[in-house]
Amino acid sequence: MAKIDDNFRISLNIKWLGQIIVAVAFIVLGYLRIENRLAELERGMDTADTRITELVDKHMIEEQKERIAMEERISFFEQELNLNPFSWKKSKRKKQ
Repeated sequence: MAKIDDNFRISLNIKWLGQIIVAVAFIVLGYLRIENRLAELERGMDTADTRITELVDKHMIEEQKERIAMEERISFFEQELNLNPFSWKKSKRKKQ
């Protein structure tokens, strides 16, 4: 088994050291850009979710109002217009 003594030296070329530093810097910057982009997308999704929820609630309220108005119109027509020919004689008898 080889022993590493106190005189062990690693020779590293200055050009390689510069390239390693630049490569690590690019990797770190790329990671930070991806993290920032993901955070921005998450904020966008949160705002979109709240907006969608608000719009759905608004449309549900409008639909309920429209349904109530339609039920009132239908009940009016049911009372005023009797289209069942068999019940015409009954209504005439009730009036007399």
